[in-house]
Amino acid sequence: MATPSAPPIPDELDRLLRRMRLPYLRKAAPDVLATARAQRWDPAEVLKVLITEEVVGRDAATRRL
Repeated sequence: MATPSAPPIPDELDRLLRRMRLPYLRKAAPDVLATARAQRWDPAEVLKVLITEEVVGRDAATRRL
């Protein structure tokens, strides 16, 4: 059985994340937000996880260069 995918982030949020050039955060956001909603995370935890995804992604991209 396939795991259901998380719903996409709202268009306005997607546009803002693109404008701010946060590709790794934008990619992780649907799954993180779905998990946060299901597990009733504190908003600070959501931000921490999303920002960590961006930092890890950027660090990996820098190492690839």
